[in-house]
Amino acid sequence: MSEYDIIKTKVFRSNGDFVLQRAKRIAEAIAFKSGTIEKPKKHIISTLPNGKESYFLKPGKETQRAVPNIYDMFPNVGSKSKSETDGFSFEVIWEYLIKISIINQLTFKKVLVLLYRLCFLLDHQEIKKGKIRYFPSQEILDYISKIDFSLKEGFKDKFKKDEIGLLEYLHFVDLLGWNEDVKYHITNSQPDFEVKSKKNVGRTNTIKSVISVPLMINDFLSNIIENVNYIEKINVRLILNVMQKLSKSRGICVLSHKELQRYLNPYLEK
Repeated sequence: MSEYDIIKTKVFRSNGDFVLQRAKRIAEAIAFKSGTIEKPKKHIISTLPNGKESYFLKPGKETQRAVPNIYDMFPNVGSKSKSETDGFSFEVIWEYLIKISIINQLTFKKVLVLLYRLCFLLDHQEIKKGKIRYFPSQEILDYISKIDFSLKEGFKDKFKKDEIGLLEYLHFVDLLGWNEDVKYHITNSQPDFEVKSKKNVGRTNTIKSVISVPLMINDFLSNIIENVNYIEKINVRLILNVMQKLSKSRGICVLSHKELQRYLNPYLEK
């Protein structure tokens, strides 16, 4: 099988199985025991091949709001003694991807397709009844490891610093999406996806936004690089368009499946 075939993915259309998987994860999260803000309860979700862990701390900070999100959790990835994602805002999440676009455009596409697959649980498995985990095949894990090796060199060469590993990043985004579903799809302490118009709210829109914003910013950066000697040709509206969409949607900016397919071709196909 060629490198291209390993992550070649068809545009995903939501279905009953996808919604059921999300509902099972919400039900599991509801059942997680909670500690206190000062001493939260740690729930290990996955142990990575390098021994690092992805985990939730419960409760999360949104439980302290005036109108609390009582099921909020705090997603983390790191070693047993230290989180590597503490303070990971959307700004940091997007920055990581934009740096990859600067390192290598083809690698950028590949990472975004891995995120697309993650969004729709295509590399998840039910490892135990009611426990659905990000569990890529060994072939995809090897593929991620290969990309990560080149990225480590790229981060050091272009930005003179180390960044979180790609697999750790993917696990963190998975937890982020999971927690967003918990935020928006619980009614009377039960998973609730009854309102069809809101099924994309939560995990889907959050992770598609993680993918979409860097793609749009990449358009602007590419335009600058192409026209560095012709300032009058730089299209400032490309970045203004991103800013406008983010301001209108309160930080969520989602490209359509058709637009994503155009950007991520040939890895994402109809």
